[in-house]
Amino acid sequence: MSKRLFYLALPPLLLVAIAFVLVQLVQELDEASVDRKAAERLTLYRQTILGEYQKYRYLPYMIARDPRATSALGLGQPVDSANRFLQEMAENSGAELLYVMNGDGTTLAASNWQEPLSLVGRNYGFRPYFKSAIQGEEGRFFAIGATSDEPGLFLARPTPVAGSPIGVAVVKVDMGPLEDAWAEGGETVFASDANGVIFLSSHADWRYRTIEPLTKDVRETIDLTRQYASRSLEPVSDQAVRARELVTIDGKAFRHNAADVGLLGWTLHFLVPVEETRKSILPIWASAITLCLVYAVIVLVLRGRRLRKTSVLLRQESADLKELNTRLVGEIQERGRIERELLEAQRGLARSNRLAAVGEMSAAVVHELSQPLAALRMFVAGTRKFLEKGDTQTAAENLVEIDSLQLRMANLTQELKRFSRPGESRIERIDLRESIRTAEKIARPRFEETGVSLVLDLPETPLEVETAPLRIEQILVNLLRNGADATASEQAGRVELKAALADGDVRLQIADNGPGVPEDLRERIFDPFFSTKTSSGGMGLGLAISMRLAEDLGGSLSVRANTPKGAVFELELPAFSAVSDSSRAKAEPESEAAE
Repeated sequence: MSKRLFYLALPPLLLVAIAFVLVQLVQELDEASVDRKAAERLTLYRQTILGEYQKYRYLPYMIARDPRATSALGLGQPVDSANRFLQEMAENSGAELLYVMNGDGTTLAASNWQEPLSLVGRNYGFRPYFKSAIQGEEGRFFAIGATSDEPGLFLARPTPVAGSPIGVAVVKVDMGPLEDAWAEGGETVFASDANGVIFLSSHADWRYRTIEPLTKDVRETIDLTRQYASRSLEPVSDQAVRARELVTIDGKAFRHNAADVGLLGWTLHFLVPVEETRKSILPIWASAITLCLVYAVIVLVLRGRRLRKTSVLLRQESADLKELNTRLVGEIQERGRIERELLEAQRGLARSNRLAAVGEMSAAVVHELSQPLAALRMFVAGTRKFLEKGDTQTAAENLVEIDSLQLRMANLTQELKRFSRPGESRIERIDLRESIRTAEKIARPRFEETGVSLVLDLPETPLEVETAPLRIEQILVNLLRNGADATASEQAGRVELKAALADGDVRLQIADNGPGVPEDLRERIFDPFFSTKTSSGGMGLGLAISMRLAEDLGGSLSVRANTPKGAVFELELPAFSAVSDSSRAKAEPESEAAE
């Protein structure tokens, strides 16, 4: 059977192999054609750049020789006649700017002397073209204007042209029209300087990005000369752009060719999308796939004839299948009967669970109301003593606390009713620090009774959560009272509550120095009616209720060992900015049908 499959698959495999070889050959030919075209286009673009340079190269030399332009240097101050002459020369030559600087780089005359961003009086002695020209050399530099914030090619000559220079004549050439012509041509071409910074590009988004990351020294040099103002100069690609390599820019692959301009270390880059180098590949693969499909159709037709012969034998066996089907129907009916009996048993189990839930709820009511009742008894006793002493103000304050506790007991009764329907709690945006302080006030009598110290470590910034505040207070009161009970027998019992933001969650830690929770009991500590208390009469519901409340609010409650002794209960709740849709959905009221 395996040999037969091999012979069947051999023709398609040969077709694919032949197509692969043809694709490699055609792709090499296409790439060679693209490289030839790139070389031709690079030569043309190089000539346009050099032509633009040669077009204006003579101009600073002429200005440096003309006394009408350099008269300001002799006077040492701006002269209107020199400004007007430079303005007329700029209009006639098409240059963007013409200006003359003195020996320290201060501009004394400029063609834009009447414009708001006039160069007159501004110092550009930090520019490399000025430094080269003032030393008697020809200055050439491409940069963004320090005043106009517009890019251009700066060409400079010393004046006088013979002897010691006392000033510099400068022409700024706008390379924008050249760049616009590249963009209109529809081709992808750009020019980079000696440092690898793209300063001319047919794609405006690539301008002032780099072909590879800049070193610290190069970036410092660029910043010192303010060549590209405040541009970020981020790499245009994750990989260095080198000649005749495939590069990926902005998620698109290109075949890259480059050529030296022969001016200021500039390099021209010509990119062709990779898909254009693979236009001939698709027909080859389409032909190969078509032939494979034709072959597959022929094989299927022949196989269909064989299957028709096989179907005759299958019809002969259908009688046996009918008999088997009859037996299966009987088994299905028997299974249906058993499933109905199981369903009835499940209904009985559900009734038993509801009765168990009623018992658990009753115990929960006793457990949850005992906490505020204990606080209420202490406030009543204190009020009586204050009244006996005539301290009516303190007694009035205690009455306010008593009224607050009775209101909390009413709300708590309602919340315990919602224990079986957690979705009915009211969700609001709160500062968790307020809930912590409220819980501390309720649990404080228990700490005073046991002599255990309670320390709160809260941040100065708000801990904003979107949750049910009363339920959070229930959890915290349970955990604080458990901590007080656990450390009551210690000589220096201490419970510490810390709260902080951590990884998008609000994390609360209640640590004590009591005997701790044995490792083999940590998984059972949150089970209903399980308690490690032997003398305090605990019912084992506080942690079970707290665990359920925490999970209903989209959080979690866990326990671990404290160092050097004791236990740490950790409550995590999603911070306000990280509340998920699922946790909000839990807090929305359920429908009556859900009851």
